[in-house]
Amino acid sequence: MEKEIVEKTDLLDEERHITIEGWARYPYWRYERKKLNASALRIKEWDYYQILNKNEKYFINLTFSDLGLFSMISISYVDYRRADYAMTSALKFFTKNRMGLAESPEDDYAATYADENITLSIIKKGAKRQIIANCPRMRLPDGRTGLLVDAVIYDEMKESMNIATSWKEDRRRFYYNEKRGPMRAEGSIMMDMERSSLDGCLALLDWGRGLWLRSSTWLWSAVMGEHDGKLFMLNLGYGFTDRSPASENCIIYDGRVHKIEEVEITIPEDYEKEKWRVKDRKGRLYLEMLPLINRKDHQDYKLIISKQDQVFGYINGYFILDEGERIDIKEEMGFIEKVYNKW
Repeated sequence: MEKEIVEKTDLLDEERHITIEGWARYPYWRYERKKLNASALRIKEWDYYQILNKNEKYFINLTFSDLGLFSMISISYVDYRRADYAMTSALKFFTKNRMGLAESPEDDYAATYADENITLSIIKKGAKRQIIANCPRMRLPDGRTGLLVDAVIYDEMKESMNIATSWKEDRRRFYYNEKRGPMRAEGSIMMDMERSSLDGCLALLDWGRGLWLRSSTWLWSAVMGEHDGKLFMLNLGYGFTDRSPASENCIIYDGRVHKIEEVEITIPEDYEKEKWRVKDRKGRLYLEMLPLINRKDHQDYKLIISKQDQVFGYINGYFILDEGERIDIKEEMGFIEKVYNKW
C-alpha cells in the first residue's frame, strides 16, 4: 500500500532523512534549503511549465532550473502540424540556488533570466502565474523567426500530485515534487510579427526540489484534456528514486486526485516511429501513443551529461476514476519522455 500524507510536516529530520516518505494531495512537506546541510552545488531545483494549445496544435515548454553547479533555462515550441520543434536554451554556471526560485510551490516569487538569445520570467502571486518568454532568434518549424510568449496561468486546482521519496543507495538523497494541472491559461503568443491568442489553453507545472545521486534515469508521461466540460490530466512515471513508499501515478479529474499505483511504460525498439504503451496493474488505465515528434536534447560535456528524449504524439486509451467511471480518450496531445542525467 502506498503511504498518503495528510498533514504538514518537515521534509527532513535531524539526520537529513525524509520524515515521512509518501504522496499527498497538497504540498505538505516543508522544504528549507538551510536545513539540507549540503553543498549548494548539489541542490537541484526546477520549475517546468507546459502550455498546450489544442486548437492550434502546439506545445510551449518552459524550464527554469537552478541545479547548483549550473542553471539551465530552456524554451521550446513543439509543432504538431509540421511534426517538428524549435528550442533555445542557455547555461549559467555556479548559480548555487540563487536564481530566485521559491522554497515552496505555495510561495510567491519572481525569477528572471535574460541574455541576447533567451529571456524567461516567471512571476507567481497568489493564484496567478505570469510567464514572459522571448527567443528573438528562434527559427520556428514554419520558417518564421522569433517567439514571444506573454501568458497568465490561473490556478484553481483543488488538489495536486505531491511526492517525497529517497534513493535506496543513499537515504539522504531525496526528491520532492509537485505535479499541478491542468490549469487555464490566457494571453498571447507572437511568432515573427504575427500575434495570436492563448486564451483557452491548458497548462501544467512540474515543480521539483532535491538532492540527487550523481546519475539518474526516469520515465515521465503527461496528457491534458477535457471531458464533458471537466479538465483532466494524467501524470505517470517511475525510475527516479525508490518508489516503494509511493508513486506519482495519478489521474487528476475536475481538480481532484484519483490515485493509481504502479504503471508499466513499454518503449518500442523504434521509439520514434512505433507505438508506446502505458498500463497499470489493476486495469484502471491503458494508453497508446503513436510518436510524432522527438524533442531530443543530448549533451555531453564529460562532467555533465544529459540525454533527453521527450516524445510527443497523439494518445488514445482510457482511464477509470475512483468511483468506477470509465473515461475514454481519443487523439489527445501528450508526451512520454525518457531522460538520463549525470552531473
